[in-house]
Amino acid sequence: MNASLAARYRFARHSQRISRLTLGAFLIVVVFGSIALLPFIKISGIVIGISYIIAVLGLIVLLPMLYFQYSYGRSGVWIEPDGIRVQYPGENEQQMPWSEARFAVDEGEEYLNASKGKEGLGHLFGATRYVRLHLEGMTPQQRAQVEQQLAEHVEVLQPSRFTLMTLLNTKGEIVARGRLYLFDTDVLCAENRGEKRVFFYAPTKDLSSVKERNPFYIGKLECEAFNIRYKGKDYVVMLGYEPTIASNFGSSSRWAITGSAKDWVDVLSPAT
Repeated sequence: MNASLAARYRFARHSQRISRLTLGAFLIVVVFGSIALLPFIKISGIVIGISYIIAVLGLIVLLPMLYFQYSYGRSGVWIEPDGIRVQYPGENEQQMPWSEARFAVDEGEEYLNASKGKEGLGHLFGATRYVRLHLEGMTPQQRAQVEQQLAEHVEVLQPSRFTLMTLLNTKGEIVARGRLYLFDTDVLCAENRGEKRVFFYAPTKDLSSVKERNPFYIGKLECEAFNIRYKGKDYVVMLGYEPTIASNFGSSSRWAITGSAKDWVDVLSPAT
């Protein structure tokens, strides 16, 4: 790839947020550290102790923010003559040549707002895998520019229906946390993160069977489910999902219901 011809798009939206946090933490360290450590400021020991604690907490926040700033400075999406590269902080670099790419997907502003800017939004799909573009980390202007660049190489699709789900095998064992899209008359089932596998992409008329099945229970949570049969292989889609939310204080997860089995069966059922 000729890097000199590459168009690079930084994750400006996320970088701006990190910069504000970094500046805030820096000011806290400077102000309260000065109060706690400068000998010519005559104040009570209690105030000095509190200031010292606040300054230490500010430093605890500042150090990872500086690392994130450095990481975001080296990150971005490169659209190049031969393909696309994506480097996102904390992840391995992703690449896909245009010869492998089939289409891109923009999940839309509604989903971006619903997920509070933390989940998906843009992907580039090949036959067996996809690249997550992390467009949620960009400003609306940047996203429009990226989509314009993508459209010069592949078709950019917007799903008419989309949900996160959990894919299981016929034994009820979890295969992957996934994404399910409907594009007019085509359906796409892919992994969400992980190995970023594409399980199938097919016209709904080629699905030999789509049927509701008994729900699954996660504790007291009832998640509806349905079966899809395509090219002789059975897929079990559970409309429940356990997102993992990472933060500076660790990660957490909680199962949620993500749809109605009947609604999906109605739109996916092969025409008779």
